[in-house]
Amino acid sequence: MGTGSLPRLTGLFGGLLLLAACEANQQPTNSIAGMQAHFELPPPRPGQFFVCHEHGCTKKTRVSLSEREWAQVRSLMAPPALSAVEERARIARATALLETFVGAQAGTARDVGGTFQGLGHGAGQLDCEDEAANTTQYLIMMAEDGLLKFHRPIGRQWRGNFLNGWPHTTAVVAEIAGGREWAIDTWFEDNGRPAHVVEADRWRAGWWPPDKTGPQFGATGR
Repeated sequence: MGTGSLPRLTGLFGGLLLLAACEANQQPTNSIAGMQAHFELPPPRPGQFFVCHEHGCTKKTRVSLSEREWAQVRSLMAPPALSAVEERARIARATALLETFVGAQAGTARDVGGTFQGLGHGAGQLDCEDEAANTTQYLIMMAEDGLLKFHRPIGRQWRGNFLNGWPHTTAVVAEIAGGREWAIDTWFEDNGRPAHVVEADRWRAGWWPPDKTGPQFGATGR
């Protein structure tokens, strides 16, 4: 084995350990209350809340949004959407805006989509657990401020366990009328990019953006 092989193997092994945080279906932490208890996250308010980073929420940073910043979030949601479809598109943009505001404070502005691609980039990287927790926090704040007319946040969902697909988790909302669930998945994109919004059954079945393949995402294609 060459002298350069050990660091590469160590990096790969470390990446697999990071992904283990997304391995099992941890039902007790799927609800909002369960997730907040699991990661020790107090109820979020725009003036003060915590965001997760460094994989598996191993680090939490307290951040705050100014009145002007939160007003920009409100402006994305106003006037109220005329349909659930329109509101989901606005949610995708609002999560991107919130990631931008948060990134400057939490040191996560350079977070890159996926997990392996971020290895070696230094601090401020997020895995799927971090992304799901943070997005849920954003959705809670929007809901409590009356910005969501057609949806409510319900926590997060899981899929895969290495045997039947790559382990992954995401934040989820449910339509108030009928209860249809939608994944709000920010993990695939770099910080500040709109979330992917996908019907939850399709997401659980293994949905994957067609342009997001390769080892940085733990997949060769879907």
